[in-house]
Amino acid sequence: MTHLGLVLIIACVGISTGVIFAEDVEVANSGGTVRGKIVDTTEAENPIEGVQVKIVAPAPDSTEYTTTTDTNGEFVKTGIPAGRYLISIYRDGYGDWLSRTVTVVNEGDHVVPFKIAQKQSILPLQQKPKDRKQRGLENPPEDSQGHWYSLTLMNTKMGYVHVSSEETEYQGEPVTRNKIDMVMNFKALGTDITIEITRVEYIGADLIPRYFRSTSNESGLKQIEGRIVDGTAYIKTTLNDGTTESEVHLPPDTISEYSGVESLITRKALKIGDQLEFNIFSFDLLKPVKVELEVIGQETLIYKSEEKQVIVLRQIMDMMGGITATSWINSDGITYRTEVPLMGFSMVTQKTDRETALGSAEEIDVILKTRILPSGKLPTPKAEYLKAELKLLSGDIAEVITSNSQQKLELSTAQSGRLSIQVPTIVADDSPDLPIQNAEGEFLGASAYIQTTHPDIQMKVTEILGNEFNSWRAAEKLCRWVHESITNKKMSGGFGTSLTVLESLSGDCTEHTVLFIALARAAGIPARICSGLVFSRDAFYYHFWPEVYVGNWVQMDPTLGQILADANHIQLGGSTVESDNLAEYAVDVLRTINQLEIVVIE
Repeated sequence: MTHLGLVLIIACVGISTGVIFAEDVEVANSGGTVRGKIVDTTEAENPIEGVQVKIVAPAPDSTEYTTTTDTNGEFVKTGIPAGRYLISIYRDGYGDWLSRTVTVVNEGDHVVPFKIAQKQSILPLQQKPKDRKQRGLENPPEDSQGHWYSLTLMNTKMGYVHVSSEETEYQGEPVTRNKIDMVMNFKALGTDITIEITRVEYIGADLIPRYFRSTSNESGLKQIEGRIVDGTAYIKTTLNDGTTESEVHLPPDTISEYSGVESLITRKALKIGDQLEFNIFSFDLLKPVKVELEVIGQETLIYKSEEKQVIVLRQIMDMMGGITATSWINSDGITYRTEVPLMGFSMVTQKTDRETALGSAEEIDVILKTRILPSGKLPTPKAEYLKAELKLLSGDIAEVITSNSQQKLELSTAQSGRLSIQVPTIVADDSPDLPIQNAEGEFLGASAYIQTTHPDIQMKVTEILGNEFNSWRAAEKLCRWVHESITNKKMSGGFGTSLTVLESLSGDCTEHTVLFIALARAAGIPARICSGLVFSRDAFYYHFWPEVYVGNWVQMDPTLGQILADANHIQLGGSTVESDNLAEYAVDVLRTINQLEIVVIE
């Protein structure tokens, strides 16, 4: 439970960086589309035809929309009015009804995937059931242990978490199967965003996961699946229809991210002052993370009118500059409360009953809560020069504000300094011809989000550039094409892949950026992401934009239609977009949210 805060943090960043021009988008009341694909739980993920799909509005309306899956296991329903719905699916031979929630927005295209297990079906990866009477792993028995939690941000309820466990077998070994379901609801400049995540793990007696799977809707459909064998995690990441594989070596003291700490409590008679060090395998970072744990107290709390004796744990996780979490856990390993103070917010999971956890979420607008209102002069639109005084309330400002050929930070103290940004002048004839092959070639490859080598990306580059071989002129053409072609500039609530953006031609700044980078790399232009802030109307908002190497690194902004990104872009940190997760792009953003003050001088 301790590490659920990280999921929430990353989801907030994915939303807050994607809506810079959302204020200017007018949304018609034409309803939205709900679509999805239903497959079985075998490794082949076979599509299932003839599944009943019901999309039901809450009472008192209770309007019901129905459809069935086709031969490809796909379903689609259009014209559904904006609002929150419960999607339920069923087919004979595949267990009980399975349900998920979705929030429909006008003109939105919402992908809601499902996996359902056939009764007495094959288990994940290579697991073979010894007992044919064993329940399907995707349908936990009614008496399995389950805990419900309300999820709050800044004392505002924004979702829920459900955790269940059961004893089973994996490849003949007794294991504990843990399942974590999480739903988070945000607003972003008035637009409803729902993040849904389901995670399953099978852990052995040594607390090391044998198999794990995470499915979310953060980028359309994202699934992470893997096995840990002899100290190595073998990971397969699927984003929509694209799959990448990787291997990560783990320290010998690596344990489960979700239940490892709770299990340690039940095995060790910890007392105040006791300290432990170990590693957890992070679902979000896809790598081990060092954890320092200390028992800092004992308390009595009230749960359902009963007194519960708990110990208070402080955990410091070695990621994103250090994340500290405080948890209240009893001797049976049951977590009653977890607090994660970060981004100037207080994120809390609180144990409760099912009805309370599933109750309505309150409205919280992530964009308005994370924007930075500057003091001093108002920045000039499309400025070629910017000078500002910056102050970071906590931490070292030089670690989060990038200095490069365009942006310079002169330190006054460890937490403050004067920033100057000058838009460069580019002479096309001085730029090298394509393809560029030099030390920056590492930024030419493909990744989970950047399908550089896909035939559709390659063909589109040829179509856009024609016979253009000058790297800067080619970058200009690509920037204009991306800005003009993505006409449906809607919020996505996460990262789409470059291929899905090319197909849909919709999205916010994250989608503009990943598509541009894929096209640029396919053309032979090294390209990478910039994360930071950009001024729009009244404030600085978190934003993503790309930069290309054409003899020097040059920032562009296809989202705003700027061939040269103006001086109102403050870069917090560059990323290579080589990771299969979103956390790598969020580090410096996280360290400045609600912590950075800006005074514009000129």
